[in-house]
Amino acid sequence: MAKKVKNPEILAALAKAEEEPGSVKFFVGLDVGLKSTAICVVDGDGEVISENTTKSDPTEIGRYLRKNYKSHITRIGIETGSISVWLTKGLRRQGFQVAMLDALKVHRILSIKRNKTDPNDARGIAEIVRSGRNYISEVYVKSSACFAIRAQLILRSRLVQQRLQNEMVIRGLLKVHGGRVEPGSKTSVTFSERVMEQVFQIRSAENIDLRPQIVPMLRLGETLYDEAKRIEQELEKIAAENPTCQRMMDMPGVGAIVALSFYTAIEDPTRFRRADDVAAYLGLTPRIYQSGESLTSGSISRMGNRMTRTHLVQAATVMLSGTKSWSSLKDWGIKLSKRVGFNKAKVAVARKLAIVLFSIWRDGTFFQAKADTVSGHRALMQKAQQRREATA
Repeated sequence: MAKKVKNPEILAALAKAEEEPGSVKFFVGLDVGLKSTAICVVDGDGEVISENTTKSDPTEIGRYLRKNYKSHITRIGIETGSISVWLTKGLRRQGFQVAMLDALKVHRILSIKRNKTDPNDARGIAEIVRSGRNYISEVYVKSSACFAIRAQLILRSRLVQQRLQNEMVIRGLLKVHGGRVEPGSKTSVTFSERVMEQVFQIRSAENIDLRPQIVPMLRLGETLYDEAKRIEQELEKIAAENPTCQRMMDMPGVGAIVALSFYTAIEDPTRFRRADDVAAYLGLTPRIYQSGESLTSGSISRMGNRMTRTHLVQAATVMLSGTKSWSSLKDWGIKLSKRVGFNKAKVAVARKLAIVLFSIWRDGTFFQAKADTVSGHRALMQKAQQRREATA
């Protein structure tokens, strides 16, 4: 547990804060570890008031700050991490103003220090909160309900990946003996039937029985498939009860998984000023490097959420090659693929897909297959919304 402040200079600053509450401001930087957290408190001039260490628990941190600094804490800074969301929510419930900062950006600023220690990192974060928040954007903290849905999406994605890896191992074991499983199996039952057919052929031709090795892996694959299917059904129910996700699912290639993934990645559309900012937030815009006379535009930045970005690219792939319905977006993507190739075209379509999904959500509109009808439809929906507000 952190000790109470006894330094005479610090006590004098606290006494001044008591006499003139508006004249003294304290800023706190937290360098979070799994077991302990380094705390650094600085005043408005950047002078270090105190440095201490306490348990990585919001109750302990809040108790230390209230006991020593009462209500004079202006803002607390914390960088993103595995338990940062839990600490941020816990401190905010206690009435503190907490700014969560991007760990990658914070690392680049703190790297100028000669020695990397927890107290130095905590002091650097406190300095960022005090003076540098204009060039380091604050990270949005999602709600608990949003994290619950994201956890289901992540678990389903992991189960699907493990099932596919399990199937690849089985295919490899059979190839050693000349067995080949036909592709295109959509269910674990179909895959198991094809595998067992190859196992019996190998037994007849080579007199080698692979059942002791293959059967347990097939059972594992069936379990992974069933669990992923169960989670997918739960997510479909959640999407069916969400009007925004229902409107998103009107787009060709967008199902419950993609809609919920995008919805939970954004959660609050008002935090973006422009629809184009969403594509950059999800890492679907080209990385740009400019220095002097040189200007280079590279591949996409991939800085946003990887799972949601993957879902959008998968939705774009389905739209371009797996659906028969026509739309201006699909037509544009097909023409682009003939010039730059399918792989680049599907990423470009995914970028536009994110913009369209965000616009549907923000404006309360529905997907329009023809681009020429978008403006008229948006104006019509805005007038309808104004009439509803006028009669309310």
